[in-house]
Amino acid sequence: MSWIVAIVLRLAGVAGVSLSPFAAGALFAGGLALLAGGGAIAGAVHLYNAGYRSADDKCEAAQTAAQNAQLQARLEEKDRQLVFANALQQRDATRAAAAEEQLKSNQGAIDATPANPNKCFTRDMSRRVRGVR
Repeated sequence: MSWIVAIVLRLAGVAGVSLSPFAAGALFAGGLALLAGGGAIAGAVHLYNAGYRSADDKCEAAQTAAQNAQLQARLEEKDRQLVFANALQQRDATRAAAAEEQLKSNQGAIDATPANPNKCFTRDMSRRVRGVR
């Protein structure tokens, strides 16, 4: 410690100030206290900023989770709509195939009807025409 007091006395002498050894020691101790206090303040500021960032990150994570839940619900709704649309498409395709078969059947019945020069139907012809749907 005495060598520190000697350095402080010599630096004060270069600056043109005369100090007692007690004042030089007190000046050195005060400087150390300022440095320690500055370090403590810097540490406190760092802790404050870390806490602020942590709270901000938690808030952002909660917002992101809420947005993800909304998007997931929308996706599930779109999936339900897609399943419903596919069911309608399959039902319509089945109806179209049945209608096509009925049309072919009707056309076959029409084609099986012989030409009649009298333009008058016999009972057999009337039954076949009545069977066309």
